[in-house]
Amino acid sequence: MTDLNAAHQALAEAFSAVEALFTQVNDEKINAKPTEKWSFGEEMVHLTMSTNGTGMLLSSPEERLIPSDHPSRSYDEIVKEYREKLALNPTIGQSIADKELRQYTGTALQQNFVAATQAALNAIPRWTESKADEWMVWKHPLLGKMTAREMIYFTVYHTRHHLATLSAKAG
Repeated sequence: MTDLNAAHQALAEAFSAVEALFTQVNDEKINAKPTEKWSFGEEMVHLTMSTNGTGMLLSSPEERLIPSDHPSRSYDEIVKEYREKLALNPTIGQSIADKELRQYTGTALQQNFVAATQAALNAIPRWTESKADEWMVWKHPLLGKMTAREMIYFTVYHTRHHLATLSAKAG
């Protein structure tokens, strides 16, 4: 992946694949607490929150942005660094899991996810190739300062990562 158009397309495809999982799960499966850190519902809340955050960050007015202090990393560099740092911090996401079991419904989860995906997808076209490298939009807990391009690339990978784990739970 080398440009924003390819990233936009990849993200749209990943979002669609996640949304399609809702045809495979019922509320019982959504709320089943597996031995891993998140239920399907908890994981969808996490993915929705992060996707919503991407849309908000990429929609920020320019006066709220900070000029980048580094060149954008490639998609492959983002993925490699994220995997390495996640391996060193395996419990980072556990604090997000619900302490008390909550009952999620597929309808609500799907509606919230679709709204978040639309916001993220609608925000990407406001970025040109050069502008996406010029501005930082976020400081990721593992990856540090991120340009708009890096945020978009990370969101593609992050969505694909959760698509794999959600697919296994929908099984």
